[in-house]
Amino acid sequence: MSITRLWPILLVLLLAACIKPPVITPESQAEADKAIDHEQARKLSDSIADNLQKDNRPMLRNAMEKTFRDYVDDAGFASMIDRMFAAYGKPLDVEYKMDELGRKTGTGGYDKPLRKFWYAMRTTKYEKGTVFLIVEIVPDEGHLAGSGVSMVTFSVDVPPALK
Repeated sequence: MSITRLWPILLVLLLAACIKPPVITPESQAEADKAIDHEQARKLSDSIADNLQKDNRPMLRNAMEKTFRDYVDDAGFASMIDRMFAAYGKPLDVEYKMDELGRKTGTGGYDKPLRKFWYAMRTTKYEKGTVFLIVEIVPDEGHLAGSGVSMVTFSVDVPPALK
């Protein structure tokens, strides 16, 4: 397996090493539900999925939280999208499957309520149901913003909620 096919795994491992595991409790889920309006978050998540499918990178980047936009410039963002498309193919069809509540934590005290949306995708490389899109939505400076966008596959079996 070449390094270009391993980059998503390496990126996830690097990010996982930097993020402390969240402690999910009924209270934190209730806080996330109150802090992140489901309807508004779903509209934002759907627009992020749509912009990814249309390869509208400026709109996609603008939907991300401020700390992300400050840290990753246009060229770096384009490179991330290019590598994701190279690994999984360009999105052709996106279908909402489910959402989850939780927390996103990280270094420097980063700790926010999170609503994670899952979509089944058909891409230029894979049939629908093989690749899934994850869009993470968090509160950011008085509004909602994307905190993460990733395309993933499952090595063993697709969870029943995503079928």
